[in-house]
Amino acid sequence: MLVNGVEITVEDAVNLTGMKNDFIKRRCNGMILSDYQIDVLTNNGINYKNYSNMNSLLFEIEECLNQEENEKLEEVSRQIAEIHYYHETNK
Repeated sequence: MLVNGVEITVEDAVNLTGMKNDFIKRRCNGMILSDYQIDVLTNNGINYKNYSNMNSLLFEIEECLNQEENEKLEEVSRQIAEIHYYHETNK
């Protein structure tokens, strides 16, 4: 791809945006999460690999939020709920 007269790859463009951690990926346990979401969960003592589905993960996140207010964890909870809705719910 040509940007401002310079040839760059898609990977170069992604790296320049700094959004690489925001891309969601299917993980080893089948959950669809971004690296950023995993970092926030880990920082709050939640290992996503211990949960078999997004419902149980969301329940654990809500339990943590009931104990302590955390803006980043609240945002991740909203993001995961949205991913769950669009990828897991039959429409």
